[in-house]
Amino acid sequence: MEIDKKKFREEFPNLYDELESQESKTQVHGIRSDETCDLDIIRVIRRCDNEEQVLEIINYLMRRGELSREYANNLLKQLKENGLRSFGSKVTWGYFEREYR
Repeated sequence: MEIDKKKFREEFPNLYDELESQESKTQVHGIRSDETCDLDIIRVIRRCDNEEQVLEIINYLMRRGELSREYANNLLKQLKENGLRSFGSKVTWGYFEREYR
């Protein structure tokens, strides 16, 4: 679909300005990997206070066979390179109730 530049500017002035300025205005709060096979571990990691807790959880799930070594390595790499909050903001008690109700 093609749209006239003038019409686009009239209908979406803020978006037009942002696209023309080549400057991103949206803040990124977390980094996700391409892996989506197990979102539950991400929810658990988001509840952690420090990296040691994340390591303990990953090791526990690997011992139980609930987490593949490859996916665990991807999580550990993300933790090391981007930090704990790259998995998302801290989730506290009542977060989902406040956020989605």
